[in-house]
Amino acid sequence: MKPLPRTASCRGFTLVEMLVVLFIIGALMLASLPSGGHKIDQAGISESVNLIRIYQPQVELYYLSNGEFPEDNEAVGMPEPQSIAGNFLRAVHQQDGALHLEMGNKIRPELQGKFLSLRPIFVPGVENTPISWICGNDEVPPNMLAAGENRTDIESFRLPLSCR
Repeated sequence: MKPLPRTASCRGFTLVEMLVVLFIIGALMLASLPSGGHKIDQAGISESVNLIRIYQPQVELYYLSNGEFPEDNEAVGMPEPQSIAGNFLRAVHQQDGALHLEMGNKIRPELQGKFLSLRPIFVPGVENTPISWICGNDEVPPNMLAAGENRTDIESFRLPLSCR
C-alpha cells in the first residue's frame, strides 16, 4: 500500500500552534473569573463589626432607661468617633441609636471613607421590648422599626452576608 501524498489540505496543526491556542483560551478563562477582593473586604468589615459590638448594649440600656435613643457618642458614654478605631475602622459615629462605622486605615482604597450602619430595631409603643440589630441594607422585619438613618454606602457584594 502506498502512503498518501502530503497536500496542503491534509496538513494538521503543529505543537506550537496548539500551545498558542491553549494559552489564549486559558488567558480568557482567567480574565473571566471574579476577583477575590470582595472576600478580603468582607473579612475586614466583619472584624470592624465585631470590634464595636461592645457599644450595642450601651445603646440598648439608654433606650430602655430613657424611652428614646441617644443622639450622639457623648450621650451614650462612648468615646469620640475617631477614638474608636481598628485595623479597618477609622471611626464610629453613634447617631440616634445607629452606629455608623466609617471604614479606613488598612481597608482597601475602594472602601476608604465609606460607611456601614448598624441600627437597633424594636417594636414601637411597647415598653421593655427586646432590641435587636440589623446591619447594612438588611430589611426591617414587619411590625418593627429601625432607629436612626441607614448611611450604608458600601456595595452589597462587599458586605458580609448578615449585612445584605
